[in-house]
Amino acid sequence: MALTKTPTSPISRDITRMRNRIQRFLEEPFGFDLPFPSVEERRWERTMWSPAVEATETPSDYIVTAELPGIEPTEVDVEMANGMLTLKGKKAEERREEDKDRSWHLWERSYGSFERSFRFPNDVNESKVHAEFANGVLTVKVPKSEISHPAGRKIPVMKK
Repeated sequence: MALTKTPTSPISRDITRMRNRIQRFLEEPFGFDLPFPSVEERRWERTMWSPAVEATETPSDYIVTAELPGIEPTEVDVEMANGMLTLKGKKAEERREEDKDRSWHLWERSYGSFERSFRFPNDVNESKVHAEFANGVLTVKVPKSEISHPAGRKIPVMKK
């Protein structure tokens, strides 16, 4: 029994659909089969992998969490500069070519480098950004700056 992998990531599905549409577009007017090079979906997934992220806000912090299963905390870089939070890292492929007795029928896990950036409003305290990594989830807390709002005052209207 031969198992084939169907594209699972949105990027893979979009590329496959686009390839099929272009192939149909080229075949229909000419009435013959024009071979169109296929794209290896796994290669695209490896180069386009991006972790799932949630961004939330509390009265005192912005919180960004990223799912990074299979990645060590030392393989993740977190940078904050000019109101921009950047998460970078690489998820190494675990597949071993020396497994001669193993046949791969399904390969849906994604690997590769990633980089995600998030712009914050001006009211963040960049010097107090804090990152934690637990159970494959990176949590970055970006504290809001304490902005003191002066008490309201009545502005007198002068007669000219």
